[in-house]
Amino acid sequence: MGRIKRVLHNLSIRKTFMLYMLIFLLVAALLSAIAISQAGQMRNHMFLKYNDSYTPADIENPAISYNMEQINTSYTSKDKDIINICGFVETWSIPIFFGLCIMLSSFLFYRNKLKKPIEILSLASKKIADNDLNFYIHHDSKDEMGQLCNSFEKMRAALDENNRQMWRSMEERKQLNATFSHDLRTPLTVLRGYTDFLNNYLPQGKVGEEKVMSTVSTMSAHILRLENYVHMMSETQRLEDTCISTAKVNVVYFIEQLRSTAEVLVQGQAFNITFVNTIVETELNVDADIVVRVFENMLSNAIRYVDRTISIRFEFVKEMLGITVSDDGKGFSDEDLEQATKPFYKSKTTSDGVHFGLGLHICKILSEKHGGSIGLTNSENGGASVAAMFLCTTTTTSNNFSIS
Repeated sequence: MGRIKRVLHNLSIRKTFMLYMLIFLLVAALLSAIAISQAGQMRNHMFLKYNDSYTPADIENPAISYNMEQINTSYTSKDKDIINICGFVETWSIPIFFGLCIMLSSFLFYRNKLKKPIEILSLASKKIADNDLNFYIHHDSKDEMGQLCNSFEKMRAALDENNRQMWRSMEERKQLNATFSHDLRTPLTVLRGYTDFLNNYLPQGKVGEEKVMSTVSTMSAHILRLENYVHMMSETQRLEDTCISTAKVNVVYFIEQLRSTAEVLVQGQAFNITFVNTIVETELNVDADIVVRVFENMLSNAIRYVDRTISIRFEFVKEMLGITVSDDGKGFSDEDLEQATKPFYKSKTTSDGVHFGLGLHICKILSEKHGGSIGLTNSENGGASVAAMFLCTTTTTSNNFSIS
C-alpha cells in the first residue's frame, strides 16, 4: 500500500488528473446505473401494487413497460410522490452523479497534488520579495510541481549566494577603504610636518639650501608613493568590474609568450628560472589577458623572495588550467598563508615601501572571476609556491615538452 501511495505521489500531474477523472467517471457511471436500476424497480413495484392483473414478467415486456404511465392507476398521494421521485432519479441521476464526481475529483486532485506545492511556492515568493532568503524549499515529489519547487530552490540558493558575495564584496570594499585611509596617514603626516617646517623656518632664512633640497626630495618621494598608492587603489577597484572573455588559444604559442614575459621580468637577475609544461592539449578556451596578468603578479612576487631558482609549471586537469610559480626563498609564514591574498597585506619580513601588498590579492580576484582559485603553500624543499587555477575548455592532442 505504501508503495502504491509513493507511485501515485510521484505520478505526473497530467497522468494523475487523467487517473482521477477516469476513476470518478467510473464511479459516477456505476452510481448512475445503480440509482436508475433501483428507481426503476421501485416504480415497477408501485405499479404491480395497484395492478394485480400484471405480473413481474409482464413488466419486462417493452410494450407494457412503455405504456405503464397510460394505464389508469389510482395511486395515493404518497405513492404518487414516490413515483415522481423515481422518474426524477431516472432522468437526472446521470448528470447529477457525473457533475458531483467531476467536482469531487477536481477538489481531491487540487488538495492532494497542487495545494501543498502552491502554498510552498507562495510562501517562498513572499519571503524572497521581503529579501528573506534564510529558508529551504522542499517538496517530496518527483512530479512537475516537485521539479518546479526544486527550480525555485535553485533560484533561491543562487540569489542567496549572490547576496552573500555582494555582502562579502561590500565588506572587502569597506576593509579596503579603511586600509587605504590608514596607510595614507603616514605619508600625509610626513608631508604636513615638512610643510610646517618649511613654512616656519624658510622665510627666516634658518634653513640652508642643502637642507631645503633634502626636504623637497623627501617630500617628492612621499608624493610619488601617494600617487602610486592611489593608482593601485584605483586598479583594485576596477578589478570588481572585470569581465572574462575567453577565446581559443594555441597552447605552445601561449606558453612561449609567458616564457618570454618571464625572461623579460628576470632579465639581469642573478638566479635561474625553469619551465615545465605537462599540458597535452593543443588549444584552450581561456582569457589570455587575465592569465598573463595573474602570471606576471605571481612571478613578480616570487622574484622578491627568490634565492637561486624560480620554477614555473603548467598543467591542465579536469578542465582547469593550472600555473604554479615556486621559489627557493624563505617561504610563507603561517600568517602569510592565511592573510597574503588580502588587500594591502605585507609580510613582517618585508622592509621596502615600494610594494603595497596587492599582487596576490589581484591574482585571487582574477582567478576567481575566471572560475578558478589561488592556493598558497610552502614547498617540501623550502620556499613559497603559488598555484593559480583557471576554468577553461579544450581540444585534446599530444603536445608535451619541457624547457629551462
